[in-house]
Amino acid sequence: MKKKFLPVMMLALVLLTYSWLQAQMPTLEKKPEEVKRALSLVSETQPVLEKYKVGFDSITPADTLNMLGYISSDWMEGRDTGSHGFGVAADYVVSMFKMWGVRPGGDEARMNMNIDMFRAMARGGGRPGQPAGRSYFQEFTLKEISDSKTLLTIEVTRGSSLKSRTFQGGIDFMSLFPAEERMEGPVVFAGYGIKEPSIGWDELKGLNLKDKVVVVISEAPGKDDPKSPFNQKKELKDKYFPEDQGRQMMLMRMRGRGQRFNKLDEIYKQQPAAVLIVQNRGKDSDIYNSLGADQNALPSDDKPIIDMPRKRLVIPGAKDMMSEMMGGASAPTVNITREMANLLLENTGKTIDGWKKAIETTYKPASKDIPGARVSINSTATSQLIKAKNIIAYIEGTDPKLKDEYFVVGAHFDHVGRWQDYIFNGSDDNGSGSVGVMAIARAMALNPVKPKRTIVFCLWTGEEKGLLGSRYYVQNPTFPMDRTVGYLNYDMISRAFDEQTMERYQKMLGVAGVEDLIKKIRPAYFATVNATKDSGFYEIQQEMNKYVGLDLYINEPELGAGGGGSDHSSFAAVKKPYVYYMTSMHPDYHQPSDSVDKASGDLLSRVIRLGYLTVFAFADK
Repeated sequence: MKKKFLPVMMLALVLLTYSWLQAQMPTLEKKPEEVKRALSLVSETQPVLEKYKVGFDSITPADTLNMLGYISSDWMEGRDTGSHGFGVAADYVVSMFKMWGVRPGGDEARMNMNIDMFRAMARGGGRPGQPAGRSYFQEFTLKEISDSKTLLTIEVTRGSSLKSRTFQGGIDFMSLFPAEERMEGPVVFAGYGIKEPSIGWDELKGLNLKDKVVVVISEAPGKDDPKSPFNQKKELKDKYFPEDQGRQMMLMRMRGRGQRFNKLDEIYKQQPAAVLIVQNRGKDSDIYNSLGADQNALPSDDKPIIDMPRKRLVIPGAKDMMSEMMGGASAPTVNITREMANLLLENTGKTIDGWKKAIETTYKPASKDIPGARVSINSTATSQLIKAKNIIAYIEGTDPKLKDEYFVVGAHFDHVGRWQDYIFNGSDDNGSGSVGVMAIARAMALNPVKPKRTIVFCLWTGEEKGLLGSRYYVQNPTFPMDRTVGYLNYDMISRAFDEQTMERYQKMLGVAGVEDLIKKIRPAYFATVNATKDSGFYEIQQEMNKYVGLDLYINEPELGAGGGGSDHSSFAAVKKPYVYYMTSMHPDYHQPSDSVDKASGDLLSRVIRLGYLTVFAFADK
């Protein structure tokens, strides 16, 4: 049961997400001194200080791999949010916390009332259940949305005639917003949808976009034309024409959300009814080929074909995470074909490629209301409520005053579950990070010396569905957020870099003057770290790594910048400093082949040891 599985609808959504990200992430420009500062290369370690030693020594490759083997075993059925397997794995963690003496930090529990107590209360005697301490779980309700169907109807009126065609989501177009809703409105063509004051370019000038359907072309005009105003400056070229998608995904892990760019933000500000995107390049067949991928293929263990309806989870009443990922879009945003765009533009006398050519010939905006064109979108879905839970425990600090301040150690515990006969074990993603949280809890419990501040240990649910568990916690904390001083996040920390992935990193960091330093990076011990700027986390990494012996690349995002699509983003959103560890991305990501036998116990235990020392030092200052 190996790699290369991706459900058809999920594949389409990933491809669309990539097309958005092309215009959202700047390139990584580093000076030699910045690269030198970011790298911490330690091949010879020093004995750890006695203060940390007992806990430090308890974190071993054998122990971490044994815990990882259990959490990612077939019995856990991939730990999907709200599933039986997640519950079984959660009970295992709770049993370990109890054995180690780590206290429950979840919901306030209430005493169960038996039938005699109910009868006594009915007679006017007895009392309701009294508080019975805390649970290890923070339970909450999620809404599961499935069987989503979206229809998009285009109506074109010319004189007394009316032309109407209806297109179906997942067959004719791709949408990232399959929520239940209905909308309609007249159509505006906004060219590339760009407002770029630095070159005096404004395709939105004079347009009223409120409650209208806005058609735009992706990227920017003149991608291959050196005379294009968007190719005159490197920063503009990098902004609108990023070089390669894989590099952009890598940069997401190394930069914060504070550097995110989405050209459609200016359109969203005007509250359009919907935004329809036509790809700058490509053919309609590209969309149909991605939507129809593997429809007629035969299933195999190398490439399982699983026919299941796409489902998603949301926190009822909260903003949809997909909307936040796409720049806080409040309007449905749909990737359409040229066939659909040409129908919408029929009354203008030009096709979408005709308008594209007109803009790129004159390099002047050609935005306009489209006469006689109207679009309606109707989405339906089936919904139900499911119960979910975070796992929360804590070790109290030793300082009489500072113990009322809290440092949170977290990782997502969920994975993508079991689909038909295939179990997605999620060993690296994120059994490894979950073991990191458990191992630090055990190390803190065993160590005779404890930090001054209270350490809270959290295993989140629903990260794969949109950071749901951590997002819920920061809005409904069991320990006050105003007294939470920092957060550590683990996500995918057990797989070593291979030569190809390491080569990409080295090229990205290979600025003049540091070539010899870059060559010293050891792939088997390399990890990336995001450490909030001016928080003290950077200095702690440099100090504590001499006891651990990793090769680190330490990025320093600004306070409030998240990025990278993991649970640290939830804490960044509420302005909490964080440190976030990750090792290599690999082909087994979200595949049945993400199994424990591919984990490096040495790398895993070293990353956990560094996290243990970081938490201790930060919470003890």
